[in-house]
Amino acid sequence: MPGSNAPDDAPGPATAPDDLLLIGRVLKAHANDGEAKVAPETDDPARFEPLERVYLGRTPGQAAPRRVKGVRHQTTKRGPLVLLKLDGVDDRAAAEALRRQQVYAAKDDLPPLGEDEAFIHDLVGLAVVTEEGRRLGTVEGVEQAPAHDVFIVAREGEDGDPAMIPSVEKFVREVDLENDRLVVRPIEGMF
Repeated sequence: MPGSNAPDDAPGPATAPDDLLLIGRVLKAHANDGEAKVAPETDDPARFEPLERVYLGRTPGQAAPRRVKGVRHQTTKRGPLVLLKLDGVDDRAAAEALRRQQVYAAKDDLPPLGEDEAFIHDLVGLAVVTEEGRRLGTVEGVEQAPAHDVFIVAREGEDGDPAMIPSVEKFVREVDLENDRLVVRPIEGMF
């Protein structure tokens, strides 16, 4: 298709960059058969398993679709990795050429989220308020840590360092996507 970023053999229609979600980052080649080691950007690396295609590129706008031939998992000291085999990537050199690429999936291709789950891009921009309704700032990102995720919050009316709120029930009381807010119980000195 003229103007499409999808090669003729890619399954399904072309996907707009706004519909792509970051699910991983290619670290390096694995062994000699073309598998790539991918650091997952999801709390559940099994989300890679049902995917027939992923999109690789430095940004969603540059990402091109690639057919998935296989998904395996590897546990390391630093956490889980996904060993991703793509169509046309048949040796170590071809897999190494993917190094530092972002791995995206079309939102519609991912399995549905559980009741208490949300995509990170749905959390960015939420107003951060106390249980009493006092606005503290805005979620500007979410970092994944080994024990739990951490909300990065731009403080209301301040240009200083952002606040970091662990995503644990003691601090995060409610993720209210319907009202675009994150309700928190901050400890003294956090804000």
